[in-house]
Amino acid sequence: DPRLPSSSPDSNWLLVETLAWLESPNVAAEAMELLRAAPAQEEQMQYARSLRMLKSGWTPALRNEYFEWFLTAANYRGGASFERFIEFIRNDAVATLSEDEKQAMAELLARKPERTSALEHLGKIFDGRESTKWTLDELSTAARAADGLRARDFHSGQKMFAAAGCYACHRFGNQGGMTGPDLTSAGRRYSAHDLLDQIVNPSKVINDQFSAVRVVVDGQIHTGVVVNLNGDSMTLNTDLADPNQRVNIDRKEIERMEVSKVSPMPEGLLNRMKQAEILDLIAYVLSGGDEANEMFR
Repeated sequence: DPRLPSSSPDSNWLLVETLAWLESPNVAAEAMELLRAAPAQEEQMQYARSLRMLKSGWTPALRNEYFEWFLTAANYRGGASFERFIEFIRNDAVATLSEDEKQAMAELLARKPERTSALEHLGKIFDGRESTKWTLDELSTAARAADGLRARDFHSGQKMFAAAGCYACHRFGNQGGMTGPDLTSAGRRYSAHDLLDQIVNPSKVINDQFSAVRVVVDGQIHTGVVVNLNGDSMTLNTDLADPNQRVNIDRKEIERMEVSKVSPMPEGLLNRMKQAEILDLIAYVLSGGDEANEMFR
């Protein structure tokens, strides 16, 4: 379709949805290109969902890439029903395969996803790069330079935001998780220096709303965020990136409880990035995701 891709993700998704329903012979390739380039998990999921019932236009390579995506998506995070939603999409897609196709893809369809942390995910994206232990002074000085936050690359910043796993925990615009602070209006709350300080030193100042607690029960230590208190029952979310990772604790059996001094956000998220990419990321966050912002001119 000559209208694909458009400059609007919403328009792209509606076009893919319509063309897939019409069994367009070209939409599989066009939509997979969009899925490949989409930085945020929600946008990727829209394309994956739209393609799930499509039978026309698939090549073996495109089919493989589509089902490989589900292995990657297993590390995305959302609400309590998120994993089941991904599973439903995959099951619908598998149901469209012929017996010959299922046999040809048997090994891929049987593969189990590997769970990775944000740092491991970043390492795979920047595989082969040397790690640089950036300091706050180095990055803050670069950001304050005359051209530090001028003529930045919007799409690079968007890519770095996704690569660092920020969408998993942080809401940004109408995408991302909600287990960390909403970053949509970060530009009104932080200077470039302050934002860099939060990333480089995540445990320096921890938002009370997202502080973890360390609870000792029967000699075992549980660390997580309190998500429910009901009488003598307390529920901890032990992984902010995954709302399904929970442990229920009887408050009468707690031997010791204290607020954790370690942020759930890992250190070193910037260490695989180049300085220019970090500045692109900072500009992207401070702009609120606005490509027309003066930092990108």
